[in-house]
Amino acid sequence: MKAEKAVSMSAPEFRAARASALKGGGLLYLGDEFCQNLLPDRDDFGAAAEKFGRVVLVTPLLADAAFDEAERIIDRFSSAPEKLEVVVNDLGLLHTVKRRYAKRVDVALGRVFAHRVKVMPAGFARRFLKEHGVKRVEIDDPALLPRFEAFGVKFSFHTPFRYLSATRFCPWERHWPGPCSLSCLGKTRKLEHPRLPRPLILKGQAYGLRTAGLPAHPALDRVVTGTLRGAGRG
Repeated sequence: MKAEKAVSMSAPEFRAARASALKGGGLLYLGDEFCQNLLPDRDDFGAAAEKFGRVVLVTPLLADAAFDEAERIIDRFSSAPEKLEVVVNDLGLLHTVKRRYAKRVDVALGRVFAHRVKVMPAGFARRFLKEHGVKRVEIDDPALLPRFEAFGVKFSFHTPFRYLSATRFCPWERHWPGPCSLSCLGKTRKLEHPRLPRPLILKGQAYGLRTAGLPAHPALDRVVTGTLRGAGRG
């Protein structure tokens, strides 16, 4: 089966993108899994839907204001016949979707959340995913495939950035969540240390590596490509 192709952009990247980069439709992942300052608002999401048709809302861990805006997008752009797909990394948002929007939203488990679920006992994890209507898992590490494949979910594989860890403290502007100057946009940083087995890449508020090759798996039906500028190969 040929994998569907998607492109991933933060809201500021979408606003700054040239018209030529937005032509041709397809599937857009709009938002960010690691920083709530890169999320779209309702105007961004509506503009993206006009250009792409199919837009997936991508969300990280959320504080109150960002949580409320994410829910407003869900409420406005979802309906029972035309479900909105939402990548969820926040337990509170997962519960809210289950309680209020279960018939209007297709839930994809985000990469941060997937690392929490992978350490759950298998029986508990299976029930957890089923109870919350999770039909898809976002991954960037082929090693996660055996952990989730028995749960009957589909997979999206993200490239070229493989997530390892994230922080709420902004390493670019040196502050905790608050006013943001978007200093990280279009940048990555290679981090090297004698104790690290290989260099890490800092992208936004996430630390990671370059992804390896695309794995082969029958349930992997989507490839999501983002940007990774300025970092050498580790």
